[in-house]
Amino acid sequence: MSTSSLIQTAHQLTNSDAKDMLLYKEEVNKLLAFNKESKGTDLLIPLKFYLGILDDTNAVFFPFMTEDKKNRLIRDLQVTYLFLLAEKKYELEHQKTEHVKEYDLQLKKCQDLLDLLLYKKHCNEHQLQPAPEHGHASEGKPIAYLGIFAGLSFADQMVAMADRKTKTIRENMDWLNEKRLYWVWGSSFLKAMLSLLPSDFFYAEQAQQVARIPDPYTGAMSWALYYFRFALNLGLLLKHTIRGPWMSETEKGEAWSERFQTQWSQRKFTLLNDLIWATGNLLCFFWLIGKGAAGTWGDMLTVVLLVFDITLTVWDYEEQRVQHNKQMHDYNDAIKKLEAQIEDLNATRDNEDKEAQKQLLDLNLQISALERARTQCAREWNYQKMNLTNNIAYAIGLMLAFVLLAAPFFPVAATTVAAITMSGAVLCFALSVIYNAIKSGIELNKAKMTVKELKEAQSQKVNAFKELVTLGADENAKRLMFLEVKKLMVDTEYQEKMITLQTMKLIRNIIIESLIPAVAFVSLVFLPLGPGIGVIAAALALAVATHFLINALFKLEKEEIKEFNEQEYQAFCDDPEHWNNQTTKSPTFFQPEKELSSMQPSKGPKPSDEMERQPLLGSSSCS
Repeated sequence: MSTSSLIQTAHQLTNSDAKDMLLYKEEVNKLLAFNKESKGTDLLIPLKFYLGILDDTNAVFFPFMTEDKKNRLIRDLQVTYLFLLAEKKYELEHQKTEHVKEYDLQLKKCQDLLDLLLYKKHCNEHQLQPAPEHGHASEGKPIAYLGIFAGLSFADQMVAMADRKTKTIRENMDWLNEKRLYWVWGSSFLKAMLSLLPSDFFYAEQAQQVARIPDPYTGAMSWALYYFRFALNLGLLLKHTIRGPWMSETEKGEAWSERFQTQWSQRKFTLLNDLIWATGNLLCFFWLIGKGAAGTWGDMLTVVLLVFDITLTVWDYEEQRVQHNKQMHDYNDAIKKLEAQIEDLNATRDNEDKEAQKQLLDLNLQISALERARTQCAREWNYQKMNLTNNIAYAIGLMLAFVLLAAPFFPVAATTVAAITMSGAVLCFALSVIYNAIKSGIELNKAKMTVKELKEAQSQKVNAFKELVTLGADENAKRLMFLEVKKLMVDTEYQEKMITLQTMKLIRNIIIESLIPAVAFVSLVFLPLGPGIGVIAAALALAVATHFLINALFKLEKEEIKEFNEQEYQAFCDDPEHWNNQTTKSPTFFQPEKELSSMQPSKGPKPSDEMERQPLLGSSSCS
């Protein structure tokens, strides 16, 4: 089943009016059953799209929104709530609890926004004023007074802490392996430079000995880390494949082949990479090492392993490309079918038929959701394709550079071999630094494109506001447009801060990664061992300090509009192009983690009635 079908089904399950969130259990079961019967897609794909809508939703906008916009937002939030509940239930049934707390916070925010929207809508329809206790005694709230929620939340956190240990172990292993891979190519470059020096040049002989000290440890890590991560992922795959008392009843009800296929699709690249590289590095560490035939065979094995990396990265790219094309085709096909249904309904319906009008509204809401999801899917694929292409280029370049580094393959003179070896070492190290820089640069470019899109949207909103003024539009419409412009401005400021932070981190990483071999070379060659180690330790301490310093100086704090500011609105009306330069920023922002229930609409006019993979490169211990 495609993502578009899943979104359509969720819309159909939430097409009733003002549904109590506590009654969504049946809809969750229907959605999960439909997804299972259709051999469906990952629920996280549509959930990510709708969580984006949830993040962008602000209660300050509600008093000025038209009924059409409110209905569309209500449906979006209902679908978001349904996907959140479904994903939470699915993960709990499959013993995944590390995201439960995050889902609970998102569910609470979604429910608070829906409570406010639906309650206000109900009061508006019946000319009622919201009760003072609203937000405390509305849907799902009385249970909070019993203390049961606190107990369940504490129990969930205790379980999540235990599960988090596994995730933390994996994250720490990945970080450690990334640093090890950097040192493999950095130390190869350092050793190649040291090999060119005569033994009586300052402390060159001492430097060569010190540079080889980490080799036994990094060499052992080259296979131990991979085998450990392979065993961890294999254990998780077997845990969710082999039927046992650790499974939930829902998971037991699935066929073992279905459980295996799900786990294999998630872990196959990591499992294959870790098993093959661990075995190859083990052979290079114990047997295929040295300057004789064994070392030559080790170099040849490493080349084969690097070709294997190219195969995996190309396989990954092609698999994701096919999946993306299928998703886009499904989106287009689903939208065309919905448009055809609208045409048929318009051709046959009676203008007074309220049921047909409701069907038209529902179909238009589905088309709107699918078009927005399709746009985001295309945007995300552009950046994902850049990362995958970068992975392939790095894998190919690293393989070719290592062929040069393993110069004994070439029947040439000794001086030529030294030059080729040095070239290979420089290329291996340079490619690693460049790859990491490009990877960070892609994220930086993504942020810059976001800023560009936000500024274009802001300009369009300003022009639209001028048209509203010219046409003498409703005051609520103009106030809503002002809030939309202000939100775009706030989002632009946040993204610009993100660009600054990412730029500083990119510059720091390039400088540090480029200078480590040079600092080690100078410290070990021109200084005695003690002072040289001290200089290296000081340089490492400086590198760590700059990491925390950049995070402290360029801290990101996303702000949201808290209330309608009449002074800013009047300044905006007077000069929509430069209003922000003429007003003093007032404390109209709040942090997202604060309670939504504390937000009260401003006293204004009454409302109108109208959601990297990094390349799986291993390393050789025989270089």
